[in-house]
Amino acid sequence: MTSAKPQLKDEIDESQPKSRAPAQKRVRRTADEARRLILDAAEERLAAQGPEGIRLQDIARDVGISHPAILHHFESREGLVAALIERTTSQFREKMFTLINDTMTGGAGSEGLIENAFQVLSDRGTARLLAWLLLTGRSAEGTGSHKLMREVADMLHQNRMEIARKGNRSAPAREDTVFMAMLTATAAFGDAIIGKQIARGSGLDPEALARYRKWLANLLDEHVAASTRE
Repeated sequence: MTSAKPQLKDEIDESQPKSRAPAQKRVRRTADEARRLILDAAEERLAAQGPEGIRLQDIARDVGISHPAILHHFESREGLVAALIERTTSQFREKMFTLINDTMTGGAGSEGLIENAFQVLSDRGTARLLAWLLLTGRSAEGTGSHKLMREVADMLHQNRMEIARKGNRSAPAREDTVFMAMLTATAAFGDAIIGKQIARGSGLDPEALARYRKWLANLLDEHVAASTRE
């Protein structure tokens, strides 16, 4: 009588039930939560790679959802970009309005305003997105982003007018305030996008950008002081 062949470890015993990998639990999210997570992932890729980093398949992988799920919420890559622009613009406006009020009413002068403005633009790729928005013509007439600079300048000027009134000084010209806002915005955008490269290429040490911000703040303070004496 032939004895049964011993079973090798590498052989599969078909008589035994096959083990199955545990099924992953499906995470249920509300539509608002899903949109927020997708926008957060898109924002992180924007900060790391610029606008070209906003790729739906990569973002879907980051969030742990399927590519069609993003299309369900935003319809297309352009829809996702538009939503990201709207959210970034809204957040930037809120941060700028808050820091203008807090800085100017607190009497911190230009240094606090400059430091915070530079920080807001460098935060999570905000400067890259806004610059791309302007360069590609997405800041169209009637959009929130198109009005943003005017709103910031208006709020800054209102604060300057109130400070002049309380100090019994002559009111500044609105154009002067706009010029100050333009100078600050241009410097902050440049600092956020290529500031480190320019400083390094100029032979400056890593702490030079902080000194540059202070130098710019002193320049604006001197201008404001001179204009009130005229």
